[in-house]
Amino acid sequence: MSSILELASQLRAKSSKELTQTLEASLGQGHGCDDYFDLSRVLLSRRELEPKIRSLHSAQLEALRSGTSTKALVGLNLSTGEVIEEARELSLELEPQKFKPAYHHGSYLSAFETLLCVTELLFACERHWLDVIRAGIRSQDAKEIALKLKLTPKDVQRKFQLAVNAGLIGPSNSRWVASKAGMAWLDMDRAAAWSVLAGSCWDLPELQIVEGPLAEQLLKAFPLMNLANIKMLEFGADLGLVDQGSALYPLTLTSSEKAAKDIAKHLPEILDRLLVQGDLSIVSTGPISTQLHRKLDTFADSEDLGLASRFRISPMTISHALETGMSVAEIYKTLEDADGTRLPQPLEYVLKQASERFGQLRVLSNQAGTIISSEDPILLTQIANEHSLRGLMLQPIAAGQLATRLGLDLVYFNLREAGYAAVMFDQTGQVISPRVAIEPAAAIPEQDKIAARVTRLISGDKSQMGSDDVMRQLQFAQKNKLMVQIAIEMQDGRPQQFTLSVLGIAAGRLRGKDQEKDAERTLPISRIQSVVLV
Repeated sequence: MSSILELASQLRAKSSKELTQTLEASLGQGHGCDDYFDLSRVLLSRRELEPKIRSLHSAQLEALRSGTSTKALVGLNLSTGEVIEEARELSLELEPQKFKPAYHHGSYLSAFETLLCVTELLFACERHWLDVIRAGIRSQDAKEIALKLKLTPKDVQRKFQLAVNAGLIGPSNSRWVASKAGMAWLDMDRAAAWSVLAGSCWDLPELQIVEGPLAEQLLKAFPLMNLANIKMLEFGADLGLVDQGSALYPLTLTSSEKAAKDIAKHLPEILDRLLVQGDLSIVSTGPISTQLHRKLDTFADSEDLGLASRFRISPMTISHALETGMSVAEIYKTLEDADGTRLPQPLEYVLKQASERFGQLRVLSNQAGTIISSEDPILLTQIANEHSLRGLMLQPIAAGQLATRLGLDLVYFNLREAGYAAVMFDQTGQVISPRVAIEPAAAIPEQDKIAARVTRLISGDKSQMGSDDVMRQLQFAQKNKLMVQIAIEMQDGRPQQFTLSVLGIAAGRLRGKDQEKDAERTLPISRIQSVVLV
């Protein structure tokens, strides 16, 4: 019997739960498979077989290569009691894939830097227009953030990808935006926040990893493993778990939750102490909590981030805070509580001034695009002649108004980047906050679709087959000299079954040998309702 037929028989014996697991593990997830025959053919394709074989432990790989069936191989549909020959041959053909990792330095301080960087990246998504590109964010944006954190742009890009993998940041209308999960992440304690990041790349197999070279340990246990797919090798240093490709301590855990508690114990102690100075700068005397960092980034620009950090307040940053719904009183109290002394008078002045000028430059959408309005004609003239804003193609349409065909968000962020405290308003005159949060991407696989495919597979043998399905299986049976069990509607309307060996197919008729009667039969293919290979 062929491998396809053997595997189809094995699949037919599976429970609904087991079939669901099979489809979830499949790259194609059973899409387009109407019966067990279809699914077997898909599962025996190289695309499906190779990742399964590369995931095998050394002992299971040796069993497959030697043709020895095991429970694990049966569970992976690499054996039906006898090793599937296609899988065995491919296992002998496959070789370890070349992998040249870019090893990074890692330590507990790296974990702290990653938490700090992801926090800053989430605020950057709110305060700036970060274009969605294949590399992550534009090199210039990465450089600016790297400068604050004393990291390299490559470090920032990698930590950005870690945040994307964790579902904290996602694309929306050609720009990167924080997700609802990302906004919730900012409120977590450091152990929980670290655990979210680690959980997105905790893809180590069930293996007792000791201190030492991680890649060598993985390949010793899983000889054909594709190391390029192991996220822990790429992001482990950022999490403080790996240094230069070596595990810093035994990674025997199956989840990141317990590791988070150990990491958190070694992170620098939070002080949440600020010094507010007369030049409108804010200096932290030590590490600050994510919660305080979040508030500071709402009404101040970060200039230097690390174990000690520096922020700066300006009319522009206060305008942003007011846009998000934060009041001047809240800004003042946040700084007063963290400083513990009377705040400098220049701060009071700039808070008052920014509050009074808030909303003087308005940005509104209309059917034709976007309108910029202000009662200050000099300000509008300056904006119209601003070299950096020429791309907006602004045109005066009325007294106190400039118009463009471009969208509201794009105009708003361009004005802010050029140093103009623009504020978005809706048609009712309400401020539109720049703080948005997208829903995370839908989970894959979609359980309802998987369930529907399982139902279709289970009922596939029982339901009436299409003419293409009938012809395909008859041709397959003829080619491989297999027996078929045929359900057919006779001319008088009676259903009948025959077990035949296929002798020929021509002119819309099947010629076969009836094994029970030891006689040859010719049947119209159009009346065949189902075909089961036996």
